[in-house]
Amino acid sequence: MSWVSSILLAGLALAITCPGINVKGYYSSRLNWRQRGRPLRRRLAEEAAVAAPPPQRPINTSCLPGCNIKGVCNEELARCDCPRHFMGPSCSDVALNIAVICANYGFTLSQCRKASPCFNSCNQRGRCVAGICHCQPGYWGMDCSLSWGPDGKMQLLEGHYVPRKDGLKIYVYELPPNLTSWFNIRRLDRPLHLLFWQRLMSAGLRTADGNEADYYFIPVNTRTEMAPGMVEWTLSYIKRTWPWWSKDLGHRHFIMHTGDMGLHDLPAEMRVRLNSTFSNMTWLTHWGIYRYHPVAKWYPAHRPGKDVVIPVMVTTQGLHLSPMNPRVAAIAAKRKKKQLRTGTFFFAGRICGDRKPPDQVNGTCSPKRPDYSGGVRQLVYMHHRNTTGFKVVPGTKTYLQDISTHKFCLAPLGGGHGKRQILVSFMGCVPVLIGDGVLQPFEPEIDWTKFSISVPEQDIPELPQILNNVSSETLADMQARLKCAAQHMFYSSSLGAILGEDGRYDAFETIIEILRVRKAHPDVPPEKYQKVDERFRKFVNCELGGPDPAILCNQGPDRQYKDMPTCGECQRSVADQRTGGTFFSWAGGMVCCSELDMTKCPRVWA
Repeated sequence: MSWVSSILLAGLALAITCPGINVKGYYSSRLNWRQRGRPLRRRLAEEAAVAAPPPQRPINTSCLPGCNIKGVCNEELARCDCPRHFMGPSCSDVALNIAVICANYGFTLSQCRKASPCFNSCNQRGRCVAGICHCQPGYWGMDCSLSWGPDGKMQLLEGHYVPRKDGLKIYVYELPPNLTSWFNIRRLDRPLHLLFWQRLMSAGLRTADGNEADYYFIPVNTRTEMAPGMVEWTLSYIKRTWPWWSKDLGHRHFIMHTGDMGLHDLPAEMRVRLNSTFSNMTWLTHWGIYRYHPVAKWYPAHRPGKDVVIPVMVTTQGLHLSPMNPRVAAIAAKRKKKQLRTGTFFFAGRICGDRKPPDQVNGTCSPKRPDYSGGVRQLVYMHHRNTTGFKVVPGTKTYLQDISTHKFCLAPLGGGHGKRQILVSFMGCVPVLIGDGVLQPFEPEIDWTKFSISVPEQDIPELPQILNNVSSETLADMQARLKCAAQHMFYSSSLGAILGEDGRYDAFETIIEILRVRKAHPDVPPEKYQKVDERFRKFVNCELGGPDPAILCNQGPDRQYKDMPTCGECQRSVADQRTGGTFFSWAGGMVCCSELDMTKCPRVWA
């Protein structure tokens, strides 16, 4: 057995030797694999669910004979990547404990046999089979995008890939599929690392040559209880398989961690043991805490200037009804029914850490889980549930309407990071941020004081006076800035437009801009990026210009622009040509609309 095959099998052991593991946020069930696993293995073997052999290309494979029958040969590494139900150095052996594997990756046994979405629909160079793109021989990678070029170097999309002019070059590590594509994407609640990977391709920012890369992306799934083992194994695998970590000890490598507590979702013992590795890397997380919080007992997990706080992927329905949407505003103007913000302050949502309603007499919560939201939601409710002009309630049936009719909206923390600062910004309500020592998405690179109100926790009782002291001119200026600021907080090029935007300034592009400035000005603190980099200043203020805005499909049932389809229309027009109905199989994100060839997707940076 080759050393590469040994590495792959060691990684596979994460899935097949840990029957006690449960995937957080996924389906879990107590499965008797002895009763149900063996029949399924026989059925899988009998069905031999692999892609029909395509016309053979004249290639000399680097893998063991037979790899491409059921697996995919990663020609760069001579590694045979197997679907969930096969294993071995040439993927010729039926996997043991198939029931355990299916459960660990979020499937029931019946679901595990069915077709599931494949990344970028395999770029039309393969077929989706049990958690992998079964690529035609000569192609490899999670989406069959890699092959050898005429010059003997790896190429993307058969040499048709067009890199962004003067853009960053980001290398993506092609990890074994048990770390990337075996998961049940329909049960993965925060698949942001996959959106990012998709957009690297369609944005012209990925390179197949690690020697020319500015950064190195490690696309491991961190939203699973298997994450600690997967992350540790992956980092060790990268160090001994590719040469680029050793060149700068990982300082240009980054991981997206989408858990509530960021890096601190990983066990403390592991963080201490791997501190030298973790501290060199950049972590893109939702959790911006940079100093100890005594109420919640949260410890610093974010390093400004090294790590980046990124927005949560918000998929809340109805945001396209925002008063800031040009189409909604035009209809309101035509009907002479402009949306008025008559209320002062609004919040609706969970108040108490134990999920029980607060006491209706004194407004307090039980002593259980006082750490929830750092105690902020509890204090705001206790002090201001009856304040004139304030609506602070555990729930409401008119949530979006309430956000649209109040001037200020509380954007608190939860069990860790929050997401309401994004929701309320898109609805034109000025966020009120209360959370000592916690940075917001893209802060301090973006100055949140220009479009939000930050209140120290000790001043919660004085909240009415603080908001009443905001002048009408200042409020109007903040509201005007929200339309640009909100664009930076949403992954519109992946999910579709909400405010008629073209995706030029979306969250993906903002991540890329921050990485660009960091490379250009490595010794400048992030709060000064706008002062030293004029391009970044214009980007933050949505002043760069760009293509015709009618370039990105919009969410909702109605067209934003006459000649630009809605995202629903885009999806329906090519539904029969894609592997599954989720973004996971949508090559390049919604910016590509119905275009299946990523090389032909609109380029919003032009």
